[in-house]
Amino acid sequence: MPDSKDGSAPCHFCSGNEALTPEPIREVRGPDGRWSVRVFHDRAPVFRIEGNIERRGEGLYDRMNTVGGHEIVVETPEHGATLASLPEAQVAGVTEVCRDRILDLKQDRRFRYVTLFKDQGLPDPTLEGHSHSQILATPVLPQILEIEFRWSQFHFRQKDRCLFCDILRQEIQQETRVVDQNAEFVALCPFASRFPYELWILPVGHASSFEKDLAGPARVRALAGFLKSCLLRVEKISGALHMIVHTEPNLAARGWFPEWWKTVAEDFHWHIEIYPEIAGLRDYLGTEGFRYNPIPAEDAALALRTLAPGAEPLGPAS
Repeated sequence: MPDSKDGSAPCHFCSGNEALTPEPIREVRGPDGRWSVRVFHDRAPVFRIEGNIERRGEGLYDRMNTVGGHEIVVETPEHGATLASLPEAQVAGVTEVCRDRILDLKQDRRFRYVTLFKDQGLPDPTLEGHSHSQILATPVLPQILEIEFRWSQFHFRQKDRCLFCDILRQEIQQETRVVDQNAEFVALCPFASRFPYELWILPVGHASSFEKDLAGPARVRALAGFLKSCLLRVEKISGALHMIVHTEPNLAARGWFPEWWKTVAEDFHWHIEIYPEIAGLRDYLGTEGFRYNPIPAEDAALALRTLAPGAEPLGPAS
């Protein structure tokens, strides 16, 4: 039983320690009967599935209950493995499970957004050192996503085109910030990146919903292979990273005004954002949201292009 932190406690996510976690919501099992992917509610959830939202005023301010979902997706029984190191078929299995959990949570009309994210190798006492992702279902839109939706809608109203499709066309034409691409997906370092070696994965064809776009097994496998390759590149920069999926909101949620999401299927483009964590290279200027990134996107893309799977990691002086 591998230790989770200081050598004294067993890892709750390892095979054989299932009794240390809540009952599974979903398990994927192989022909031998052993699980390969496992999903359960977080032991100390940020959002709880039980209860009602109960929006209420407090003078000028608003309150609501922290109703939602908080699930853990354990991506492998193997302790210490990363998602990038897993076989492509295993990455596809993880992707399929995450897709299904998002679709299921969006059946609950209390939830306006479902977030899928991964923190790998980050110094957080809640992490187990065992490869996993987290899924949050929330009664509100995350602030960054709300801004992204608004600008996507604004661009569409001005030009009758998807903002991200326009970005893809320009980046593919210019090539300077593209890291990898095939017939289905493109990986690029966005113009004026916020973070060093920030990498986005986008589908070439327009699609607003991660979970709906990956409806078929062939599409899941295609993303799994491309994502694995991108993560292998990023891990040569840093083994610590943050990854998040940006997908459309829950259109069935209660409380939306009809005009809010009238064009979201046309104006929004789902994508995956990956941020390597590099000591000393991520910084904020003041407290007003300004960011300082010393690695231009063009230089980051060039470096990541050279770091194809099998290449040597980038040296500390690079």
